[in-house]
Amino acid sequence: MSIDGKTAPRNRKGVLFTKFMKGNLPKLLHKLRAEVDAIVVGVGTVLADNPRLTVRFVEGKNPVRVVVDSRARTPLTAAVLNVKEAPTILVTSKKASEKKLKALRKMGVETIRCGKNKVNLSEMLRILHKKGIRTILVEGGAELRWGFFKERLVDELFVWVVPVVWGGKNAPTLVDGEGFTSLDKVVQLKLKHMEIVEDVLILKFNVVKQNS
Repeated sequence: MSIDGKTAPRNRKGVLFTKFMKGNLPKLLHKLRAEVDAIVVGVGTVLADNPRLTVRFVEGKNPVRVVVDSRARTPLTAAVLNVKEAPTILVTSKKASEKKLKALRKMGVETIRCGKNKVNLSEMLRILHKKGIRTILVEGGAELRWGFFKERLVDELFVWVVPVVWGGKNAPTLVDGEGFTSLDKVVQLKLKHMEIVEDVLILKFNVVKQNS
């Protein structure tokens, strides 16, 4: 993200920080991908960036790609649906079109209905756990990250801060959503690691578990 906490421009088009992915940074990112069982993104990330979500630059197995997409808006031409590269699971709510889901399954994409109007993230994780998926990396976007923090489903947070100020009150931040309303409800973090690589500040936090 930028120094002012933005993860993309306000029009949400294009990848903001591509120019900073140089030197060892691509290897560090893809090493994270190679270490998890699955990568999770929201449909907004798919529509904005059309990512492949595969492991490159380092050796390692491609993780399962999981797209959280309540109404199955992911285009059939999306790169993440190319199951020849890695398995893909599309998680939807009951609002998703069965016709669209059938088309996805015909392409080899696994579909899971989970939630009435929007995807129930806690239930999704239980289903993924039953499939042998123990570790996940939530890459984006900001609304999905909020959902995970709101439901207290996060164990670690990795933040890469690039030396720019982007601005824009409507630009997406690291975590969007409605937000917490008081300090006693916020997610507390403990800094575990900090380093600078290619002018990018890399931070690793552990989430402080709180009694419910």
